[in-house]
Parts: sequence; C-alpha cells; structure tokens
Amino acid sequence: MSWDPFREIKRMRERMEDIFEEIEEEGLEKHRGRTGFKPFVDVIEHEEQVTVTADLPGVEKEGIKINISDNILTIEATRERGTDTEEKGYLKKERTVGKFQRKVKLPTTVDEENAEATFKNGVLEIKLPKKEEDKGKEIKIQ
Repeated sequence: MSWDPFREIKRMRERMEDIFEEIEEEGLEKHRGRTGFKPFVDVIEHEEQVTVTADLPGVEKEGIKINISDNILTIEATRERGTDTEEKGYLKKERTVGKFQRKVKLPTTVDEENAEATFKNGVLEIKLPKKEEDKGKEIKIQ
C-alpha cells in the first residue's frame, strides 16, 4: 500500500476529534497529566458480538482497567519506564510514559456481564456479546 496524504490527514483529524471529545467529557483538569499516547484500536462488529482489539505496548496486564458505561468502552492503563533516572546521551525521546485513556463508542448495546478480555504480547482483546434485543430477529412471512 502506498502512502496516501489524504489518509494521513483523515487520521490526524480523527485524532484531534478524539482529543477534543476527551476534554469535553472529562473536563480540562482531568485531561492534564495524561500522556499523549493513545493506543490504536480495531472495532469489529460480528453477528453475535463486538470485538475490540487495542495495542498496549509497554503496559502490564495488572495495570489495565476496562469499563463500559452508556455504550462507551473505556480502557485505562499506565505505561511505566523501568527506571526513574534520566540517562544522558538521548538524541531523541518520543516514547511516552504515564497514565492514558482510550474511549471507544460501541456500535451496539452489549452484554457487559458476559464480556471477556485477554491480554497477550501487548495486545488487549475484548469480546463483547451483543444483547439479545440488539441481535435482531428474523420475521418469517406467512
């Protein structure tokens, strides 16, 4: 796949919209102190469930919190560095550490009670079964 400047502009616009949504939802005070890190997620709607996969490099399983409220999935975690000492000789320092949060609006109502999450090799996968009323029901014609 070749580089597409319009796709990159779209990604930047979506990222900025996410940041403004977070600020509006949480207020400016809660937003301060968070890192600029925002994990990439895939949201796939299947017939029976919604699957959300998030890349969380550098995060420990025990530090991840997942919550669903008002049809919004919230993933919170902290990326920590192994040591607190500043090393000399840095030429570039882009990796961020600290607390971050990612909110994902779900495409349908899900059954939170039967949700399952796994975390392996820095990838979080959350399987959210759809609620019965949202799966739809085929109506037979008589």
